[in-house]
Amino acid sequence: MCQLFKPVLMVQIFLYSHLLLKFFFKFALTVGSLVGITMGWTYHYSNVTMNWDAARKWCQDNFTDMVVIQNQLENDYLVSLLPQRNSSPYFWIGITKTHVNETWRWIGNNSTWLGSESWAENEPNNSHKAEFCVEIYTTRGRNRGKWNDEKCNVLKYAACYKGEGS
Repeated sequence: MCQLFKPVLMVQIFLYSHLLLKFFFKFALTVGSLVGITMGWTYHYSNVTMNWDAARKWCQDNFTDMVVIQNQLENDYLVSLLPQRNSSPYFWIGITKTHVNETWRWIGNNSTWLGSESWAENEPNNSHKAEFCVEIYTTRGRNRGKWNDEKCNVLKYAACYKGEGS
């Protein structure tokens, strides 16, 4: 009787371990390495691009939320940790608005801090009256660490944080 159930058990163990490996590799391919620790939270990023809503959901599912920048010092620190990619060197950050004339707000805390040095030259420009999300540049040069308003459906990498105890 034990011999009869042994192959079934082996198949179940194989399937379970296969699913775990599949999940691990999927997660490893989409998650960037831990990029830094500050003030009780850690920063993370995706290795695949997605629209702003998908990026926020991905951050919430895997960490705490999309990154919320409190001041210029944190902005500069975050940019120093994010990878510099030659193609698509842009990361979604957790600042948005829902209408053309609305004030920009950070997700989670509704802070309106924008910093005098944060926006790239001539930004935000709300091109075509449809740019309600914000990306941060990680390129080299004068726009490194600067923000740009962008259409929320454009594919960018996600910049996330994980809070202490989350």
